[in-house]
Amino acid sequence: MIRINLTSGFLVTKVAIPHLIKNKGSIVTISSVAGLRTAPSLPAYCASKAGLIALTQSIAVDYAEQNIRANVVCPGWVRTEMADEEMNSLTKETGETLEQAYQRVTKLIPARRPSKPEEIANAVSWLISDEASYVTGAVFPIDGGSIAVDAGTVEFL
Repeated sequence: MIRINLTSGFLVTKVAIPHLIKNKGSIVTISSVAGLRTAPSLPAYCASKAGLIALTQSIAVDYAEQNIRANVVCPGWVRTEMADEEMNSLTKETGETLEQAYQRVTKLIPARRPSKPEEIANAVSWLISDEASYVTGAVFPIDGGSIAVDAGTVEFL
């Protein structure tokens, strides 16, 4: 988990930085809301995603004067094949449909749904654009509001 989610990001950016310096490039890493908040039984995943956030912010600080911007996007649930596989595991345990499983995992999220891949892609596209030329070191949760919720109070809604 650490190798895939953190070490690979470190190695790719290490190789890319000299090229990005020449071209005033921009880096956007994809972490997860699990890098901002922990999740049960996922210590390696959460640690690897938190490490990716710190790595990205370190790059932003170290290379800002060389015109490299580095930002990180932290998606929540995104409706992808990989997420569908996770939901299928849940459906086997609960007997629910795929749609019901997504409803279950997003019921405490203000948006009450997973994001679409293009919603994440649009944010990344903006971050690498000239419109975001002064944005560096930022962490963007794209999570339907999930990290804004105090889980201990949702029963009062």
